[in-house]
Amino acid sequence: MKRFISMLLAGLLCVSMAAGLTGCGSTKDNTPVVATIDGEDVQSSELAAYIVYNLMYYENTFGMDLTTMAGDDIFGSVKEGCLNQAKQYRAIQKLAEQEGVSLSKSSKEKLQENKDSNREALGSKTGGFTRWLKYSVKGDEDPFVTYLNSYGYTEALYDHNNETMQLMYDIIDKYYDDGVITEQFQNTYLHAKSILIKDTDDDGNALEGDALTAAQEKAQKLLDQVKADPDSFDEVWKENNADTAQPDNGYYFTEGDMVTEYYEAAAAMEAGTINDELVYYQGYGWFIIEKLDLDDAALTDTSAYLNNSGDDDDSTIKDAIGQKLVQDKLDEIMEAMEVETTEEYDKITAYNVNTYLPFNADAFVEEGSGSAGSGAAAAQTGSAAPAGSAN
Repeated sequence: MKRFISMLLAGLLCVSMAAGLTGCGSTKDNTPVVATIDGEDVQSSELAAYIVYNLMYYENTFGMDLTTMAGDDIFGSVKEGCLNQAKQYRAIQKLAEQEGVSLSKSSKEKLQENKDSNREALGSKTGGFTRWLKYSVKGDEDPFVTYLNSYGYTEALYDHNNETMQLMYDIIDKYYDDGVITEQFQNTYLHAKSILIKDTDDDGNALEGDALTAAQEKAQKLLDQVKADPDSFDEVWKENNADTAQPDNGYYFTEGDMVTEYYEAAAAMEAGTINDELVYYQGYGWFIIEKLDLDDAALTDTSAYLNNSGDDDDSTIKDAIGQKLVQDKLDEIMEAMEVETTEEYDKITAYNVNTYLPFNADAFVEEGSGSAGSGAAAAQTGSAAPAGSAN
């Protein structure tokens, strides 16, 4: 089973602009039931929204052709994945019930603030309209709702799914407050600072012959120096470390974050010590490692998270550990869920999926024409960028 973060990603890129709570639309959803999950109905409007968005996402992000994706095999996989997406949202809600977690006042306020911000960014408050949005839903004059509809979503589904995802983060906060995440951090993470002597030149070419020997001898000489005088490690690090991306406080990492040789060497060391022998990894070079104590403050420090992309990425080690803990519980819940599809589920194709939406929408793929309809054209014009810019 794919991890829930990656499985939800495509369907959430649209709605991840942020959310408000129950501003659900006033129109009753009378679309057919396409499946039941533990007896709960999944209406075609929900499944169709996930399908439409994923088709557009794959086209924009990976350059996949819509008519190719409309084929039975590919579309069948997309549809199955979207049903699993619906399943995962419900699993999060079940887990929240089990953990006694409901949306806090601050979570509700944050969701509403973000939704208001996105409404304004899309012109709902100013009366303007984003120029890139050429796909319009008949009869809808709200640019924010029109934007959501252009990706298959209703405002109600947008609200519901963002509320559900906020529940997931509130569950992670509960695990942090209960000390579960901190305990996992202490048991599975390492903290080390290292001096790298490269086995490549400045152009990335592998060193050979005397140059390679000289680099190894330099690494050994520096290791001998810091072993004899551990207090000199930081100074030697400043003058010789070739790993320019390494923070001044070194790396916090868990198994799989670093090359195996580095991880295993650090794991075998005691905090406050320097490795006895050089650690070598071809293509990088020789590492001189000083193992450091774990600091619980690193859990919420964005700069301490090795996989943080930088810029506006506020991901933390706390988030990474929390997501893993949540995923393990969700796997158990989803394994026990009973899913049954209806005959209507089998009738949904890439060519008619627009007819399962609870609003008027042109075909996204025109059957027999070999070309995409106006919905796809909107995706190409708008892409997913405006959603990201509104974050």
